[in-house]
Parts: sequence; structure tokens; C-alpha cells
Amino acid sequence: MGRIAVTMLLFCACVLPVSAQVNKPSEQREPLTTDFCELAKDPAAYNRRLLRITSIVTHGFEDFSLVGSSCAQLPYQFSVWLMYGGKAPSDTMYCCPGEPGHVDRPKNLSVENFEIPLVNNAVFHEFTGLLDKEPDTTVRATIIGRFFSGTKQNYGGPTFWGGYGHIGCCSLFVIEQVESFDAHKRSDLDYTAEHGYYEAVGYEWQGLQDLKDVAIGDKQAIAEQELADNGSRGWAFSDPDRVAQQASAQFNSGKSTTLQKLREGPARIVYKAGMGKKYLIIVVIRPYWLTAYAKSAAVVWVTTMIKSVECE
Repeated sequence: MGRIAVTMLLFCACVLPVSAQVNKPSEQREPLTTDFCELAKDPAAYNRRLLRITSIVTHGFEDFSLVGSSCAQLPYQFSVWLMYGGKAPSDTMYCCPGEPGHVDRPKNLSVENFEIPLVNNAVFHEFTGLLDKEPDTTVRATIIGRFFSGTKQNYGGPTFWGGYGHIGCCSLFVIEQVESFDAHKRSDLDYTAEHGYYEAVGYEWQGLQDLKDVAIGDKQAIAEQELADNGSRGWAFSDPDRVAQQASAQFNSGKSTTLQKLREGPARIVYKAGMGKKYLIIVVIRPYWLTAYAKSAAVVWVTTMIKSVECE
């Protein structure tokens, strides 16, 4: 699962109007507790239902999403866009039309003939305060809200569920209440949603290729965590240089190469692999979302981005 995997496909997508007239089912009194993968298996079965779900929320430029981890392979692309009910905007830049900064709506949000309220309490303010403080971030949260599946669509490429969010990319989950969320208290974890995507920006290059992107829910990263936890890859807890060297060897006929640290922090290291005009930028991080799979507090270093750079 990536953040938004179908952006370039959707410039002709039809965005469903929030005022669409539909037959409103009988009001659901209690939220149905489910998880992201169950939702992804059959979005239509949960359409317009009130749900409680615990998953990762990502927030950044053109991104306010609910994402799952390690779901089984689906025959379509499935992404969930988030909005707040009530009058609260999400302060998310996206198209189209987006939401106007911190300016409240004049009345409660209405989607498909549902007027959706918001529990505007202390937990909600702490949650939105975290998103304001960290413009590009991930956070594990338990939320209650109304789900709208959108429609299954295909424009000559992969089939996807969409009609809401950035360029009609996604299904929609409108948050009525933030029940709880994980505070960001650890300096040894990378909480970002971009996972190193922008690290090669600013270099002079002729070609820039995303060779590997360990995004939210990446099975390889989960497997590497499990191997470290059982002792067969325990060095990955403390040896990011070796993690980067293994990644580099994939594109160097299995041979080691010269590594240079361009930037280093407790949760992210950016390497340059190779010499001369053509080289690799390798990003190695300890991703926050892997805490859901770790047997202890320890999270492994994993490669999240490799970019080939060719200078003029």
C-alpha cells in the first residue's frame, strides 16, 4: 500500500458530489468495529456505514489518508481519503477544490445526504495539534466515522475504488471522533509519511528513478523486522551501514561499494553510494509504523528509498 498510488491515472476521474441524493438507510446507532484489510476486501459492503477502525493515518501535501499494513493482494487499488465531520477543515492541500486552511465551514459537513457531526473534544485538539506540528507525518489512531466507498472505476489502467479526495483518488472516511492516538515521543523513530522521497531533490541529475519504495505496509520491511526479532538478522537493529550496503549491492552486481553519509540522524541516514557522475542516493530509516510488528520496542533499520542520480 502506498500513500496515493493512482494520482497520474485520475485526471479524468469523476469526483462524486457531496450533495448527491441517495436513499438514506436506517440510522446506525453503534459503530461497527473493523480493520483496514477487511474494509479493503469489500468496500461496497461497508458503504455509508458508521465504523470504528484502528490504523495508520498519514498527513502531508496532497495527502490525508487512512492506510493499512500487509493486506492480501487485491484485484483493485484501494485508498481511503480522510476528512473531518462537523465544521472543522483538515488543512490539507489537494485538488480539487481542497480545504481552505484553518477556516471552519459555515455548517456541518454533508456527504451523500448524511450530515456528519464531530466530537470536538480535547483528544481531537491534541490530534490536530500533532498534525499541525508535523506537516508530513504518520500516526496510529483509533477513529470513528462514516465510510463512503465511492465507485469502482477504470480508465484504461488498474481498477480502483474512487470518487473522493485528491483528483478523485479514493474512497472516503469522514471522522466523527478521534478516540485515541499514539503520541510521538521517540527520537529513534522516523514518523514521516514521505519516508525519504525528497532526499535527492536539489541534486543535479539527468535521470531520477524510484528504484525501491518501502511504503506503509511493505511486506519486505515487515519480514526484515521479523527476521531481526528471531535473531537471524539481529544486526539490522544497530548497523544501518550494512543495511545500506546490501541495498547498494542489488544494483552493483552483488558487490560492495563506497558509502558516504550525506545526512545522519537518530532515525534516518542518507547515503551516497558510488563515485563519479553516476551514483545512488539510499535512504535508511527506522519507520514508526513498524512498531506494530516489532516484538519489543526495538525497530530495525530498513531501506525506504533508492534513487539513481546522474550528474551532468
